[in-house]
Amino acid sequence: MSRRLLLLAALLTLLTACGRSAPTSYYLLESSLGLVQADGLPDKSLRVAQVNVSEYLDRNGIVSRVDGRNRLVIAGFHAWAEPLSHGVRRVVQQTLTPPLLAGGVNVLPSGDEGGGDFALLLDVQRLDGNFDDKAVLEARWSLRNRDNAILGRGIYAAEEAVQGKNYDALVAAESSLIRRMAEHLAEKLPPLMAQKP
Repeated sequence: MSRRLLLLAALLTLLTACGRSAPTSYYLLESSLGLVQADGLPDKSLRVAQVNVSEYLDRNGIVSRVDGRNRLVIAGFHAWAEPLSHGVRRVVQQTLTPPLLAGGVNVLPSGDEGGGDFALLLDVQRLDGNFDDKAVLEARWSLRNRDNAILGRGIYAAEEAVQGKNYDALVAAESSLIRRMAEHLAEKLPPLMAQKP
């Protein structure tokens, strides 16, 4: 009888162990910029509008590709700590702030949805990658004035090497892509905002 009881206890222990899952890891896109200080802010302002992301990216799990093909993997235990659209917007705002502030334009914080002399709209159509290969970003952007007239628009596409076979490396490459797009926009936007109406 004790042998049966011991076997039952071992079986219950095994079943309990099988019920546990690995803890979920959460990731943020990073701008890797220092803190910005300003004693006064310019009168001109830019609002980074809510960012649209493709439906396949609009989820908690981080999306990667298999062998650069059409098959996607949506991670079960590696998730964004915030919606991806919020992360892209935050990094773009943080990256744009120093150069535009120096040029006389204040980048408004996320909570200021109605204001701004100018609005930057972003549509992220692709942001994924392969481990130990490359990450890819494809996005469309447009700049509008206060009257909603389009001042300029474009497409930004770039690749970044993924330096490893883990999600830390993939997120680092994707963060770099978002920063590079924002740096590109920091050069493109000022001439458009300086145009006479």
